[in-house]
Amino acid sequence: MSRAAFVMDHFLRTIGLPGKAFIPMLVGFGCNVPGIMATRILKSRRDKLITATLTTMVPCSARMIIILGVAGSISMGAAGLVYIINIIVLGITGKLMSIAMPEVSPGLLLEIPKYHLPRFKALLNKVWFRMKEFVIIAWPLLILGSIILEIIKYFNLSGSINTFLSPFTSGILGLPAVVGVVLLFGILRKELALILLITALGTNEIQNIMTTTQIFTFTIFATFYIPCLATFAALAKELKWRNAFLITGITIIIAVVLSVVIRFGFSIFN
Repeated sequence: MSRAAFVMDHFLRTIGLPGKAFIPMLVGFGCNVPGIMATRILKSRRDKLITATLTTMVPCSARMIIILGVAGSISMGAAGLVYIINIIVLGITGKLMSIAMPEVSPGLLLEIPKYHLPRFKALLNKVWFRMKEFVIIAWPLLILGSIILEIIKYFNLSGSINTFLSPFTSGILGLPAVVGVVLLFGILRKELALILLITALGTNEIQNIMTTTQIFTFTIFATFYIPCLATFAALAKELKWRNAFLITGITIIIAVVLSVVIRFGFSIFN
């Protein structure tokens, strides 16, 4: 990790962050929750806020399922394009936030340890230290979210939710009205968005029901919009509730703007 931070330092300096900010973002590709917790290695609160915002938008393994399952239904090139867009947006967002919160960042001072095998006991202790708060904070929220989802399914409230959200989903995003409940409960667990989408459409052949524009719009929105419940809890713990809501607001704005641009941009060329 120290070597990765050193290598990425020059690149991240261009957007106003130290090389160590790469570590939380790298961890975020597996899961955003430990990625947010990893921002503790940054000393500056400003660096923590910017890095946490970018880490929240990093496509974790759950989002990867959506990207490959939805955009991948068109082609693997389409899924790759989503990742490229994500990297570009991360860079632009980081640069804009750095301009809005200017701060002279000190040079990177890191100890580069020698490669060696860790002791098994030390490895177990460190794994538990990293997992403890995820188990204590994130798991209860995921269980609660699953219970709420089952209640919605039991009382068959999906239709009412879709109708309520249709001015946004159909009117602004141009998506089928049935994706309302999909996007809403994707907040609980991101991978639910793909499972619920297939259920709502009644088929796993997504490209036969949704247009290419709708598929891209859905994928981009699902990738960037509100972080999952567990990630939001991690943000609130690490950066306080105010900043958690601020980061959530930023991600919503980015998701809506990108989705609208893609919706009308694709319409021009199709």
